This record gives sequence, structure tokens and C-alpha cells, in this order.
Amino acid sequence: MMGEGLRQTIERVNARLAGLIENARRALRGEGEFKAEDVRQLREPVEEMAPIVAQSPDLRLAQPEIVGELDLYKVHLGELQTTLNQLRVMLLARQASLCSDQTHVSAVSRWASTLRQTR
Repeated sequence: MMGEGLRQTIERVNARLAGLIENARRALRGEGEFKAEDVRQLREPVEEMAPIVAQSPDLRLAQPEIVGELDLYKVHLGELQTTLNQLRVMLLARQASLCSDQTHVSAVSRWASTLRQTR
């Protein structure tokens, strides 16, 4: 990846990450779902950028025209980390709610069973 091809790759990855982050935020707002496949889709652009990020100090010097795109990628990673942490908290809260609901259903089931036995 040299010159303009590198810039296009970073731009494409940034656009992809922006869309995936927005999908995750929609899930946080209750406007969509965030599934295991979404996590896999997030991994792909991050993996694609790994070799570029490893070279970024040199690339910033050699190709100053891509500095803005590299900085935007860094911003996206920060937003992604924040959004994934928020999703984690949401999922933990949902898990606690499901456990509570399960406990309630079990108690009602035992109560109904006891009621049937006393009749």
C-alpha cells in the first residue's frame, strides 16, 4: 500500500468504523440490536489497520497527507472503546434483569405448585 492507495484504505476503514460505531450507538439507544456478528465486523477493519498503525510514526513523517486520516482513526478507536464499554454495561444490566426475572418465575412456579398440592 503506497501513496494514494494507503490513504484510500485508511479512508475506507474510517468510513466503515464510523458506520459500525453508529450501529452500536443505535443499539444503546434501543433503536437496534448489537449481535456477535457486529463484534466480528468491528474486528475486521481494526485488523486491517494493524500493520498501518505499526508503521504510523514513520508514515506520518513520510506521508504527511495521511496524518488527518490517521488521527481520525485514533478518534474512532477512542469512540469505539467508549461505546463498547457502554454496551458491556448495558448487557450486564440486562443479564441482571434476566436473572431477577428468572428468580421471580421460579418463585411463582413454586407457589403455584404448592397451591395445587393444598387443593
